[in-house]
Amino acid sequence: MIEPFALADEMTCYYDRPAEPANVHLEVRVPGGLDPETVRSCIRQVLGAHPRIMARRIPARWRRGYRWEFPAPSGADPLHRASYSYQEDLDATRDTFLSTSPPLSEAPPVRFLLASGPAGDCLIMNAHHAAFDGLACLRLLREIAAAYPASAAGVAAGPDKMQGPAHGLGDLARPPAGAREPAAVRAMRSGPIARAGTTRIAAGPGGSRGRHGYGALLTTWEGIGLTEAVRSAGISVNDVLITALMLAVADWNQARTPGRTGTGPIKVTMPVGDKGQAGPGGQWANLSRLTTVVARVPVGAPPGDLLASVARQTAAAKAEAGPQLDLAARVLAAIPLPVLVKHTLLRSALRVAGPLVCDTSLVSNLGPVEDLAFGATPVSQLWFSTSAHMPRGLSVGAVTAGGALRLAFRYRRALMSGEDAAEFAAMYTKALEVFTGREAVRR
Repeated sequence: MIEPFALADEMTCYYDRPAEPANVHLEVRVPGGLDPETVRSCIRQVLGAHPRIMARRIPARWRRGYRWEFPAPSGADPLHRASYSYQEDLDATRDTFLSTSPPLSEAPPVRFLLASGPAGDCLIMNAHHAAFDGLACLRLLREIAAAYPASAAGVAAGPDKMQGPAHGLGDLARPPAGAREPAAVRAMRSGPIARAGTTRIAAGPGGSRGRHGYGALLTTWEGIGLTEAVRSAGISVNDVLITALMLAVADWNQARTPGRTGTGPIKVTMPVGDKGQAGPGGQWANLSRLTTVVARVPVGAPPGDLLASVARQTAAAKAEAGPQLDLAARVLAAIPLPVLVKHTLLRSALRVAGPLVCDTSLVSNLGPVEDLAFGATPVSQLWFSTSAHMPRGLSVGAVTAGGALRLAFRYRRALMSGEDAAEFAAMYTKALEVFTGREAVRR
């Protein structure tokens, strides 16, 4: 069967290139070992049960749009293997794996890596964003885990000693529900936004312009038990994540340009997904709708006021139905030109206008996830991240699992090094602490 690409699928292909692949990353760690052949068998079993996953893109350089063929014959082994001895080995293996998208020319458009080491096994998923969003990836991983038999043999591993740094939550400071937006926040959002241009994340000293590929830094924020209290006040964990990112970007840039007072708006992309995608009734597709949260964050801006502004914007974005992509993307996809020409047009537009109009960064939050287990082996940690094309260069993926908030910072090597990403993550967690009462003053 042949079907044309949906708009989001086609645009994802235009963004996808060797320097910055358009992929979604999901990763689980189990404290014991998984049997590789059993994992491979489970993956093939699930893929075989869902013909729409077995898709490949028909060559179409000179056509006006791309087309899917499915079910397509499998063209590759979906599971690869690696081993690690230290955290640095695992990090390097993950970064290499995520720096290439699964090829759309052969089915399936998803690959798995089973990395085995002294702290347990990690099963890492690399899915092409044209075929999956984060929630669809979560459904796929859950079905693979459910197919793993309890009797499968595995290799015993030692205790899990490789968790990321933990950060606690105290009592979240938040404005009263229904309070009016303070004048200070209205000032943040007012002014010549279009003329000023969007704030960009300053390049880190270890970034290398022109360098290809991604890095991923994984960390943990403990104390998610405050979630219910936050929601009762009309503030979600997602609102806190976006606000903390704005504060971290402002602090990061201020540290690199001391004394600079003028700043454009910070724009954070927020995908709005259909939670049903993660369940048995979901679709094997990318259905996330992209929205933007905007604010100015001058030095000394009240964090609580900023949080209130963010909460209002996210509530409106979720309540108002809209197109999956913005007008510019819809116009580009509709132009009656070959896909090769449209790809070139997009790349040219990004080079010229991207630094002015593209969003600053992205926060994608999958929300709470029920416990997973591979047979009798429970999953101890779960992570998620998505691509970070330039000029953004950084995205934050979040998922609540095992009583903790797992954060994954995906960064472009052209913007940051691993050391830079660790410094930025520290600023981010410090910004989170502002809302716990542990950091009374933002410096």
